Amino acid sequence: MASINLSLAVIVALFSGFLILGAAGEDECGFLCVDGTYVTCANYPGQQFPGCNCVCGPSDGRGCAVHNPDGSTDEECPK
Repeated sequence: MASINLSLAVIVALFSGFLILGAAGEDECGFLCVDGTYVTCANYPGQQFPGCNCVCGPSDGRGCAVHNPDGSTDEECPK
């Protein structure tokens, strides 16, 4: 009986780990970012997109940049 409980505990732990890792890898536009990091794009004036990577901006974004919480530019996006 103890081995069944141990096996069940291991399965639940593995499943929970996969869920956590899946969410972390999937949500690079906010989950793993420093609070206040955002993306702006020239063709979307006045809008700030949450995220810390160029892929967090709109797919048709042009002149995009990633900004730190203090407003300084962290990265100029290639598009």
